[in-house]
Amino acid sequence: MSASSDEISEQLEVLTDRLDTAEQNIEGLRSDLEDRSLEEKVRELERLVNRDPNTDLPIMRQFYLQLQHMLEPDDDTPKPSHLAVGLLRLDNGYSRIRNTRDRNRVLLFKTGDRLRKAIGDNVYQSDRFDEFLVILRGIVTAEEVVATALELLEEVAQPHAGPANDISFGAYIGLALYPDHGESREDLVRNAEIALGNAVRTDSRAVVYNDTVGAAFREREQIEYELRRISRSGFENFSLVFQPFVDQNNVIRGGESLIRWNHPEIGPVSPGRFIPIAEEGGAIRFLGQWSLYQSCRHIRELPDDKRASLYISVNLSPQQFKQPDLVDRIGGILESTDLEANQLNLEVTETIVMDEPENALAKMKDIKSLGVRLALDDFGTGYSSLSYLGQFEFDTLKIDRSFVDRVDESDSAQTLLRAMLSMARAFGMKALAEGVERQEELDFLWSEGCDLVQGYYFSKPLPWTEFVELLEKGVP
Repeated sequence: MSASSDEISEQLEVLTDRLDTAEQNIEGLRSDLEDRSLEEKVRELERLVNRDPNTDLPIMRQFYLQLQHMLEPDDDTPKPSHLAVGLLRLDNGYSRIRNTRDRNRVLLFKTGDRLRKAIGDNVYQSDRFDEFLVILRGIVTAEEVVATALELLEEVAQPHAGPANDISFGAYIGLALYPDHGESREDLVRNAEIALGNAVRTDSRAVVYNDTVGAAFREREQIEYELRRISRSGFENFSLVFQPFVDQNNVIRGGESLIRWNHPEIGPVSPGRFIPIAEEGGAIRFLGQWSLYQSCRHIRELPDDKRASLYISVNLSPQQFKQPDLVDRIGGILESTDLEANQLNLEVTETIVMDEPENALAKMKDIKSLGVRLALDDFGTGYSSLSYLGQFEFDTLKIDRSFVDRVDESDSAQTLLRAMLSMARAFGMKALAEGVERQEELDFLWSEGCDLVQGYYFSKPLPWTEFVELLEKGVP
C-alpha cells in the first residue's frame, strides 16, 4: 500500500530535521576539534618558548618566575622558611666530548633527566648549555645542602648506557641558602654563581656560599679590574726582582726574573694571587710581554764584561706560549734591546709542553732557532713523557723545591733526586735545583753533581740594583 503524500511529507520533514541536527553535530565536532587543535598548538608554543630544546627543561626565565613566586607568594601560601639555590656545571669531561660524542645533545638530555628524577620538577636549564639550576626545598643547614648536592653530583657522574657506556663526566655545584645568603632571587643566584666559581677554581665539587667565599670573590673582582686598567696604562706599581743561579764555585751564572705588584690601595699582592687571575682573564699576555722586555733591558744595561757570562731567565705563561706570534715577539724584543739571544732563558712548565706536545715541540724548535735557551720548570710536578723530554732539547732541567726540601733527611727523597739528576745528564741538560735553604741540602746537591742551585741559602729575590751589587761582591 503506497504512502500518502502527507506521510511522505512528514517523513521528509523528519529526515530534514535529522540532517540539520547531524550537520549541527558535525559543525560542533569540527569546532571542537579546531579548539582542541588550537589548544595543542598553544601548549606546543608554550613548550617551545619556555623549555630548552636540548634538555626539555624549563628555561632560566621560568626558574626566576618560580623562585620569585616562592619567595613572594601572591596568595595564602606561606613563604618557605628555608631553601637552597644551586648552580650545577658539567666539568671538562663533558667539554671534551660534546662536539664529538654528543653532537645531538643526547647525553645532555639524559643528564637533565637524571637530575629531574632525583629532585623532581626543581631542575631548570641555565643560559649556558652545560649548566643547570636547581631549587632544593626543606634545606636548613649547609651540611644538609652539601649532602644533597653530593648525591646529585654522584647521579651526574654515573656512566651512561650503551653505546656511550664508555663515557662519564662529573660536575661542580655552587649553592646559596635562603635566607642566610640572600632574601631576593638575584642575591641567591649571584651568590650561588660565586660559590660555583670557587668550586671550579679550587676543584671542590660542592661549595656553599659564605662570607669568606664572598670576600675572596670581591677581592678577585678588584684584582681583575686593576689588572685590566694597569694593562692599558703602563704597568705602574709593577716591578721585577731577580734571584741568582749559583754554581759549585759560588759564582752567579744567571738569575730568574720574577714579577711583583705593590698596589697603592690593596698593598703588596703576591704572585700567587694575581698571576692565576691574570692568566684566566688574559692580562697575563701583557704582563708577560712587559716582564720579558724589562728583563732583557736590565741585563743589557750591564757592562759587557759583567754581562758576558750571565743570562736572565723569564717564565712563560700558558697563555703567552699559545700566542701564534710568540716567536716573532721574542725576536723583536731581542732586537729592540740589542741582547744576545743566548743571554735569554725562557722557562716553561711540564703542563704547558704536554698540553699539546706536537705543537709545543714545533714552537720550541722555532724559539731555539733564535739562539734562546730553554728550561723545563718545576720538573716532577706535572706529567712529562720521557719520550718527548729528549725531543724538546731543553738546556736546563729545573727540579722543583718540593724534592729538595730536607732531602738530607729522607733516603727515598735522595734516591728520587739522584734519579732526576741522572736524567738531566742523560739528556744533556744542566740540572738546577730550586728552593735551597739549608747547608745540608746544598751539600747533598753538590755531592751528587747538581750544576746550579737557586734559593734563600744564597739570596732572596732582589730588586735589580741590589742584584747588581750582589754580582759585584759575589755570594758568600
